[in-house]
Amino acid sequence: MGELTLRRRADPATGEQIYEVKLRDEYLMSSLFTVAEEELARLGLAAAAGVELDVLVGGLGLGYTAVTALDDDRVRSLVVIDALPAVIDWHERELLPVSTRLVRDARTTFVLDDFFAVMRRMPGAGDPRYDAILLDVDHSPRHTLD
Repeated sequence: MGELTLRRRADPATGEQIYEVKLRDEYLMSSLFTVAEEELARLGLAAAAGVELDVLVGGLGLGYTAVTALDDDRVRSLVVIDALPAVIDWHERELLPVSTRLVRDARTTFVLDDFFAVMRRMPGAGDPRYDAILLDVDHSPRHTLD
């Protein structure tokens, strides 16, 4: 897909550490703007019934959708699929603000794969079932990545 970069910089006004991911010349995500990811998890899980939820997140990114899902006490397991090995590696090396919470929570499993390919293969005999599927792979329905 192109060169993927993770950068950390300090906000000149506040000194706050900001994490940004770029694919080629396009910004994919920034730790300055996490509300949409957090609300995706909250609203998606609020619509799920049950007390022991198995949750699938499509897209890891900076991890805000996944870590917000873990804040819901009903989540029994969290599988996160991402197609970019570097993104999973960043989290496994605990380089991002929420990485430690994600990788050290026994409920979390990372899967390196194409989310849409996985969905096309499911459901098959023996495939896991999910109570909620949270998809976070584009900026918005009108601003998608190529």
